[in-house]
Amino acid sequence: MRSLRHALLILAMLLPLAALPASAGAAPDADAATPAAQDPVVIPNFWDPRARLERPTPATIGAIRFLMTDDFPPFSYRDRRGVLMGFNVDLVRAICDVLEVRCAVQTRPFGTLGQALLDRAGDAVIAGLANDGSKLLATNPYLKIPGRFVARKEGTFDPAAKGLDAFIGTVCGTAHQAYLQRFFPSAKAVCYLSLRTALDQVKEGTIPAVFADAVSLAFWLDGPEAAGCCRFAGGPYLDDRYFGDGLTILVRPDDRRLRAALDYALREVHQSGRYEEIYLRYFPVGLF
Repeated sequence: MRSLRHALLILAMLLPLAALPASAGAAPDADAATPAAQDPVVIPNFWDPRARLERPTPATIGAIRFLMTDDFPPFSYRDRRGVLMGFNVDLVRAICDVLEVRCAVQTRPFGTLGQALLDRAGDAVIAGLANDGSKLLATNPYLKIPGRFVARKEGTFDPAAKGLDAFIGTVCGTAHQAYLQRFFPSAKAVCYLSLRTALDQVKEGTIPAVFADAVSLAFWLDGPEAAGCCRFAGGPYLDDRYFGDGLTILVRPDDRRLRAALDYALREVHQSGRYEEIYLRYFPVGLF
Protein backbone atom coordinates (compact mmCIF):
# COMPACT_ATOMS: atom_id res chain seq x y z
CA MET A 1 0.00 0.00 0.00
CA ARG A 2 1.24 3.50 -0.76
CA SER A 3 2.22 5.48 2.31
CA LEU A 4 -0.14 8.12 3.61
CA ARG A 5 2.73 10.55 3.12
CA HIS A 6 2.93 9.70 -0.57
CA ALA A 7 -0.76 10.30 -1.13
CA LEU A 8 -0.70 13.59 0.78
CA LEU A 9 2.41 14.79 -1.02
CA ILE A 10 0.84 14.22 -4.43
CA LEU A 11 -2.22 16.22 -3.42
CA ALA A 12 -0.21 18.95 -1.68
CA MET A 13 1.82 19.49 -4.85
CA LEU A 14 -1.40 20.53 -6.58
CA LEU A 15 -1.87 23.46 -4.20
CA PRO A 16 0.20 26.66 -4.03
CA LEU A 17 3.06 26.86 -1.52
CA ALA A 18 1.84 30.34 -0.69
CA ALA A 19 -0.97 28.69 1.26
CA LEU A 20 1.48 27.21 3.75
CA PRO A 21 1.64 28.83 7.21
CA ALA A 22 4.27 31.37 8.11
CA SER A 23 7.35 30.29 10.02
CA ALA A 24 6.81 29.96 13.75
CA GLY A 25 9.51 32.57 14.22
CA ALA A 26 7.82 35.14 11.99
CA ALA A 27 4.62 37.05 12.61
CA PRO A 28 1.94 35.89 10.16
CA ASP A 29 -0.04 38.57 8.38
CA ALA A 30 -3.56 39.24 9.53
CA ASP A 31 -5.24 37.58 6.56
CA ALA A 32 -3.25 34.35 6.92
CA ALA A 33 -4.05 34.16 10.63
CA THR A 34 -7.82 34.33 10.08
CA PRO A 35 -9.50 30.99 9.29
CA ALA A 36 -11.51 30.95 6.09
CA ALA A 37 -14.31 29.08 7.81
CA GLN A 38 -16.37 30.54 10.65
CA ASP A 39 -17.01 27.24 12.40
CA PRO A 40 -14.80 26.62 15.44
CA VAL A 41 -11.80 24.42 14.76
CA VAL A 42 -12.14 20.94 16.28
CA ILE A 43 -8.89 19.70 17.83
CA PRO A 44 -8.60 15.93 17.23
CA ASN A 45 -7.82 13.63 20.13
CA PHE A 46 -6.41 10.17 19.45
CA TRP A 47 -5.32 9.39 23.01
CA ASP A 48 -7.23 7.41 25.61
CA PRO A 49 -7.11 9.40 28.88
CA ARG A 50 -7.72 6.17 30.82
CA ALA A 51 -4.65 4.42 29.40
CA ARG A 52 -1.98 3.82 32.03
CA LEU A 53 1.26 5.25 30.68
CA GLU A 54 4.19 5.57 33.05
CA ARG A 55 6.32 8.67 32.93
CA PRO A 56 9.81 7.66 31.75
CA THR A 57 12.92 9.12 33.31
CA PRO A 58 15.35 11.03 31.07
CA ALA A 59 18.20 8.72 32.06
CA THR A 60 16.40 5.66 30.69
CA ILE A 61 15.75 7.34 27.33
CA GLY A 62 18.83 9.35 26.52
CA ALA A 63 19.09 11.66 23.52
CA ILE A 64 16.73 10.92 20.62
CA ARG A 65 17.72 11.30 16.98
CA PHE A 66 14.69 11.90 14.79
CA LEU A 67 14.74 11.23 11.04
CA MET A 68 12.40 13.08 8.67
CA THR A 69 12.27 14.58 5.20
CA ASP A 70 12.31 18.24 4.22
CA ASP A 71 9.82 17.99 1.34
CA PHE A 72 6.57 17.05 3.12
CA PRO A 73 4.57 20.29 3.64
CA PRO A 74 3.02 21.20 6.00
CA PHE A 75 4.64 18.53 8.19
CA SER A 76 8.33 19.09 7.44
CA TYR A 77 9.71 21.46 4.82
CA ARG A 78 12.14 24.34 4.47
CA ASP A 79 11.01 27.94 4.39
CA ARG A 80 12.41 30.56 2.04
CA ARG A 81 15.46 30.97 4.27
CA GLY A 82 16.16 27.23 4.23
CA VAL A 83 15.05 26.73 7.84
CA LEU A 84 13.40 23.38 8.58
CA MET A 85 9.90 23.84 9.92
CA GLY A 86 6.50 22.20 10.00
CA PHE A 87 3.98 20.37 12.14
CA ASN A 88 6.29 17.40 12.74
CA VAL A 89 9.24 19.65 13.59
CA ASP A 90 7.28 21.53 16.24
CA LEU A 91 5.82 18.28 17.56
CA VAL A 92 9.33 16.84 18.03
CA ARG A 93 10.29 19.91 20.07
CA ALA A 94 7.22 19.47 22.26
CA ILE A 95 7.92 15.74 22.75
CA CYS A 96 11.49 16.38 23.81
CA ASP A 97 10.40 19.11 26.23
CA VAL A 98 8.01 16.66 27.90
CA LEU A 99 10.66 13.93 28.14
CA GLU A 100 13.35 16.43 29.21
CA VAL A 101 15.90 14.93 26.82
CA ARG A 102 18.12 16.31 24.12
CA CYS A 103 16.97 15.70 20.57
CA ALA A 104 18.44 16.06 17.11
CA VAL A 105 16.71 16.12 13.73
CA GLN A 106 18.28 14.81 10.54
CA THR A 107 16.68 15.02 7.11
CA ARG A 108 17.04 12.29 4.52
CA PRO A 109 15.33 11.26 1.28
CA PHE A 110 12.05 9.55 2.06
CA GLY A 111 13.00 6.23 0.45
CA THR A 112 16.02 5.83 2.75
CA LEU A 113 14.33 6.50 6.10
CA GLY A 114 13.31 2.96 7.03
CA GLN A 115 16.73 1.45 6.30
CA ALA A 116 18.48 4.35 8.04
CA LEU A 117 16.46 3.58 11.15
CA LEU A 118 17.35 -0.12 11.01
CA ASP A 119 21.01 0.82 10.44
CA ARG A 120 20.84 2.92 13.63
CA ALA A 121 21.52 6.18 11.85
CA GLY A 122 18.63 7.51 13.91
CA ASP A 123 16.29 6.42 16.68
CA ALA A 124 12.84 7.37 15.36
CA VAL A 125 11.23 8.26 12.02
CA ILE A 126 8.52 10.92 11.90
CA ALA A 127 7.70 11.36 8.22
CA GLY A 128 4.38 9.71 7.35
CA LEU A 129 6.19 6.44 6.65
CA ALA A 130 3.73 3.55 6.47
CA ASN A 131 4.44 0.50 8.62
CA ASP A 132 2.78 -1.99 6.27
CA GLY A 133 4.54 -5.34 6.33
CA SER A 134 7.58 -4.08 8.23
CA LYS A 135 8.87 -5.06 11.66
CA LEU A 136 9.15 -1.49 12.89
CA LEU A 137 7.16 -0.42 15.93
CA ALA A 138 4.67 2.42 15.62
CA THR A 139 3.36 4.78 18.26
CA ASN A 140 -0.30 5.60 18.51
CA PRO A 141 -1.27 7.95 15.67
CA TYR A 142 -0.74 11.62 16.41
CA LEU A 143 -2.89 12.67 13.44
CA LYS A 144 -5.32 11.03 11.06
CA ILE A 145 -6.33 12.63 7.78
CA PRO A 146 -10.06 12.35 7.15
CA GLY A 147 -11.87 12.56 3.85
CA ARG A 148 -14.02 15.68 3.49
CA PHE A 149 -16.51 17.22 1.10
CA VAL A 150 -16.08 20.82 -0.06
CA ALA A 151 -19.09 22.69 -1.44
CA ARG A 152 -20.02 26.28 -2.28
CA LYS A 153 -21.07 28.36 0.72
CA GLU A 154 -24.39 29.47 -0.74
CA GLY A 155 -25.33 25.97 -1.87
CA THR A 156 -27.53 23.45 -0.09
CA PHE A 157 -25.28 20.44 -0.62
CA ASP A 158 -25.62 17.96 2.26
CA PRO A 159 -23.81 14.60 2.01
CA ALA A 160 -26.03 13.23 4.79
CA ALA A 161 -29.16 13.70 2.69
CA LYS A 162 -30.95 10.44 2.03
CA GLY A 163 -30.36 9.13 -1.46
CA LEU A 164 -27.72 11.72 -2.29
CA ASP A 165 -28.03 12.16 -6.05
CA ALA A 166 -25.43 14.65 -7.19
CA PHE A 167 -22.29 14.91 -9.27
CA ILE A 168 -19.29 14.79 -6.92
CA GLY A 169 -15.79 15.59 -8.09
CA THR A 170 -12.84 13.48 -6.98
CA VAL A 171 -9.34 12.61 -8.20
CA CYS A 172 -9.14 9.57 -10.47
CA GLY A 173 -7.69 6.39 -9.00
CA THR A 174 -7.53 7.61 -5.39
CA ALA A 175 -8.82 6.05 -2.19
CA HIS A 176 -11.29 8.93 -2.03
CA GLN A 177 -12.85 7.92 -5.33
CA ALA A 178 -13.16 4.33 -4.08
CA TYR A 179 -14.66 5.48 -0.76
CA LEU A 180 -17.14 7.75 -2.52
CA GLN A 181 -18.32 4.96 -4.82
CA ARG A 182 -18.58 2.48 -1.95
CA PHE A 183 -20.41 4.55 0.65
CA PHE A 184 -22.31 7.04 -1.52
CA PRO A 185 -23.53 4.73 -4.30
CA SER A 186 -26.33 7.05 -5.41
CA ALA A 187 -23.90 9.91 -6.00
CA LYS A 188 -22.38 10.31 -9.46
CA ALA A 189 -18.61 10.34 -9.03
CA VAL A 190 -16.85 12.52 -11.60
CA CYS A 191 -13.11 11.87 -11.55
CA TYR A 192 -10.54 14.46 -12.59
CA LEU A 193 -6.84 14.06 -13.24
CA SER A 194 -5.99 16.74 -10.68
CA LEU A 195 -7.56 18.06 -7.51
CA ARG A 196 -7.05 21.62 -8.70
CA THR A 197 -9.26 20.98 -11.73
CA ALA A 198 -11.98 19.46 -9.56
CA LEU A 199 -11.88 22.39 -7.14
CA ASP A 200 -12.09 24.88 -10.01
CA GLN A 201 -15.28 23.14 -11.10
CA VAL A 202 -16.93 23.43 -7.69
CA LYS A 203 -15.78 27.05 -7.38
CA GLU A 204 -17.40 27.84 -10.73
CA GLY A 205 -20.57 25.98 -9.73
CA THR A 206 -20.24 23.32 -12.44
CA ILE A 207 -20.47 20.58 -9.81
CA PRO A 208 -21.86 20.93 -6.27
CA ALA A 209 -19.02 19.33 -4.31
CA VAL A 210 -15.59 17.69 -4.28
CA PHE A 211 -14.46 14.80 -2.04
CA ALA A 212 -10.75 14.55 -1.20
CA ASP A 213 -8.23 14.55 1.66
CA ALA A 214 -8.85 17.17 4.33
CA VAL A 215 -5.30 18.58 4.35
CA SER A 216 -5.31 19.64 0.71
CA LEU A 217 -8.87 20.90 0.94
CA ALA A 218 -8.16 22.93 4.10
CA PHE A 219 -5.20 24.72 2.51
CA TRP A 220 -7.26 25.44 -0.59
CA LEU A 221 -10.12 26.85 1.48
CA ASP A 222 -7.70 29.08 3.38
CA GLY A 223 -5.81 30.19 0.27
CA PRO A 224 -6.34 32.82 -2.42
CA GLU A 225 -7.54 30.40 -5.11
CA ALA A 226 -10.75 29.60 -3.24
CA ALA A 227 -11.48 33.32 -2.81
CA GLY A 228 -13.84 32.48 0.07
CA CYS A 229 -16.21 30.60 -2.21
CA CYS A 230 -16.57 27.36 -0.35
CA ARG A 231 -16.86 25.44 2.89
CA PHE A 232 -16.48 21.98 4.35
CA ALA A 233 -19.76 20.08 4.16
CA GLY A 234 -20.49 17.01 6.29
CA GLY A 235 -17.94 14.63 7.68
CA PRO A 236 -15.21 14.15 8.66
CA TYR A 237 -14.92 10.61 7.32
CA LEU A 238 -12.30 8.32 8.84
CA ASP A 239 -11.70 4.78 7.62
CA ASP A 240 -8.33 3.07 8.07
CA ARG A 241 -9.09 0.68 5.20
CA TYR A 242 -9.21 3.56 2.75
CA PHE A 243 -7.24 6.41 4.30
CA GLY A 244 -4.58 4.55 6.28
CA ASP A 245 -3.77 4.20 9.98
CA GLY A 246 -2.70 7.81 10.35
CA LEU A 247 0.61 9.51 11.06
CA THR A 248 2.78 7.74 13.63
CA ILE A 249 6.37 7.73 14.84
CA LEU A 250 8.32 4.57 13.99
CA VAL A 251 11.11 3.01 16.04
CA ARG A 252 13.16 -0.17 15.76
CA PRO A 253 11.58 -3.45 16.94
CA ASP A 254 14.00 -3.63 19.89
CA ASP A 255 13.08 -0.14 21.11
CA ARG A 256 9.82 -0.81 22.94
CA ARG A 257 10.95 1.44 25.78
CA LEU A 258 11.37 4.36 23.38
CA ARG A 259 7.99 3.72 21.80
CA ALA A 260 6.37 3.75 25.24
CA ALA A 261 8.15 7.01 26.07
CA LEU A 262 6.98 8.60 22.83
CA ASP A 263 3.39 7.48 23.41
CA TYR A 264 3.55 9.01 26.88
CA ALA A 265 4.97 12.25 25.50
CA LEU A 266 2.40 12.51 22.71
CA ARG A 267 -0.45 12.19 25.18
CA GLU A 268 1.10 14.77 27.50
CA VAL A 269 1.63 17.20 24.62
CA HIS A 270 -2.07 16.91 23.85
CA GLN A 271 -3.29 17.20 27.44
CA SER A 272 -1.09 20.24 28.11
CA GLY A 273 -2.66 22.18 25.24
CA ARG A 274 0.55 22.39 23.25
CA TYR A 275 -0.79 20.03 20.59
CA GLU A 276 -3.69 22.42 20.04
CA GLU A 277 -1.27 25.33 19.67
CA ILE A 278 0.76 23.44 17.04
CA TYR A 279 -2.32 22.17 15.25
CA LEU A 280 -3.85 25.63 14.91
CA ARG A 281 -0.54 27.02 13.66
CA TYR A 282 -0.54 24.69 10.65
CA PHE A 283 -4.26 23.99 10.21
CA PRO A 284 -6.16 27.26 10.77
CA VAL A 285 -8.99 25.64 8.82
CA GLY A 286 -9.38 22.48 10.88
CA LEU A 287 -9.37 19.04 9.29
CA PHE A 288 -12.22 17.85 11.50
